[in-house]
Amino acid sequence: MEQADHGDLAALLPEDVLADVLRRVAEPRWLAISRCVCKAWRAIIDGEGLLRTDLPFSGFFITFAELCLPEFFARPLSRLGRRAISGKLDFLPTPIKVSSGGWRPYSLDGDYYIQDHCNGLLLLDDYVVNPATRCWNALPSCPHNHTTDGGIVRGILLHDCYLAFDPKVSSHYQVFEVPYLCRGKDETDPLEETSEWPPSSYILHVFSSRRGCWEERLFVRQGDAAGTVAKARVFFEGQQNSVYWRGYLYVHCQGDFIMRISLSEDKYSAIKAPMGVGDTNYIGLSEKGVYFASFVKNHIRVCILNESSNQLEWILKHDYDLKPIQMFDGQVHGPWILEDINYGIFRSHLPNINKEEVIQEKFEWNSDDDDFPENEDKVEVHRRRPYFEIEILGFHPYKEILFLSRSETFKLKAMAFAYHLNSFKIESLGSIYPSCHKYFDSGLANEAREIESFPYTPCCWIQEIPGRVN
Repeated sequence: MEQADHGDLAALLPEDVLADVLRRVAEPRWLAISRCVCKAWRAIIDGEGLLRTDLPFSGFFITFAELCLPEFFARPLSRLGRRAISGKLDFLPTPIKVSSGGWRPYSLDGDYYIQDHCNGLLLLDDYVVNPATRCWNALPSCPHNHTTDGGIVRGILLHDCYLAFDPKVSSHYQVFEVPYLCRGKDETDPLEETSEWPPSSYILHVFSSRRGCWEERLFVRQGDAAGTVAKARVFFEGQQNSVYWRGYLYVHCQGDFIMRISLSEDKYSAIKAPMGVGDTNYIGLSEKGVYFASFVKNHIRVCILNESSNQLEWILKHDYDLKPIQMFDGQVHGPWILEDINYGIFRSHLPNINKEEVIQEKFEWNSDDDDFPENEDKVEVHRRRPYFEIEILGFHPYKEILFLSRSETFKLKAMAFAYHLNSFKIESLGSIYPSCHKYFDSGLANEAREIESFPYTPCCWIQEIPGRVN
C-alpha cells in the first residue's frame, strides 16, 4: 500500500479541523510560510484572518545620511524563538563589505538606503524587504518613455518612490513613482512658472507586485491646485515622506501641500499644509489618522487631518514647548538601545577602542507591552544649555506620542525623547549616536548630516517565492 504524502493527508482533514491546527501556529513567520503551501491553506489563513492583526510597534529605523546601513533603535526585549529585527539586512544578495583606500581610511561598498516604508516593508533602491521575516523581492528599474509629466518639462522635475501596502487586505504591494518640482531658481519658461501645480492630471509609474511589472496610470486631480509651479519650488527642510492609510497614499513631496492618492479610483487631491507652520515639517500616522508636525520657533505644532466631511481640513491639536528638551541635562544610556550595526561592521578595522558593552537581548517586537515606564529618566531643568538641534523621529502609530531627537554640532550626543501629546510628559529614551562615529564619518557638513527615521511595525508578509526566504 502506497503511503500518502503530507499534502494528501492534510487534504483529508475537515476544513474546521485544519483551521484549528493552523490557529495553533504561534510564530507568525511560520504561519506566513504555511500560507504558501497551497491554495486551500491560503484560503483558510486569509478567511479566518489569522494574519489580520494590528501590527505592533517595535522601534525605529534611523538612517544617517553618511552611513550606508540603517540603525534600529528599540527596547532590548525578546522572547525565545523570535527572530531579531535588524538593520544589517545581511540576507540580501548584495552584501555590504568594508573596503580600504580612497580619501577615507575605510569605507563600505554598497548602500542600503531606505527610500520609503509601509506596514513592515522597506523600500530600497533595488529591493522590497521585510526585515522581520528576512524576505525580499527584487524591484526592477522604472522605465521612462516620455519626456514630460503633466505638462511640466522634465528638466525641473525629479521623482521619488513610495510604498503602499496593507497586510490586512492583501499580501501584494504597490510602488508609486511620484514627481516633484526641483527646488531652486533654474531657468524655465515664465509661462510654466505661473502654471498651476500640481497639474489637473498625472501620469504616474506604478509597480504592482501582483503583476510583477511597472505600468503607467493616469490620476486625475479632485479639487483645486495647491498653487503655482514657482511657489511649489520654494525650498523646504522637512522629510519627503509618505503614509498609507485606509486605501490612500499621502505623499509629502513639496513644502506647502500633501498629495492624497486614491489607489482604487485613480484620483488624487492636493491638501494644503496647515496655516502658520514652519519650513521643517513631518507627516505620520498615529491614533486618529494622519498627523502633521512642524517647528514654530521654540515650539512644535501638531495638527490632525479631519476627513469626516467632504472637505479635508487640519485641526490644531496643540503647540508643544520644546524648552524642556533643550534644557535636559545629562547623557542617558537606555532604556532604549541603538543596534550600532555600522560600528559592528567597521569594528575589526578600527583602532582598539574600549566601547562600553551593554548587556542586552535580541531586538524584537512586543505587542502586549509598549507602554513607557513611569520612573525612567524624567526630564528636569537644571541650567541653561547650549543650542541643540531638534529633529522629528516620528509618531507612535497607535498612541498620541511624538518622538524627537536632540543633538549638538555634527550630531554629537544625539538623544531620543518621547513627548506624550496629551499629558505633556517628556521622557528620555537613550542615545542614538553611533559608537566610534568619527572613524567612519563621511565628513559632511552639519546641515547635510540628515537623520531620517520612521516607526517600524513588523508584519508577517512573505513573498510567494520560497527560494527567497532567508
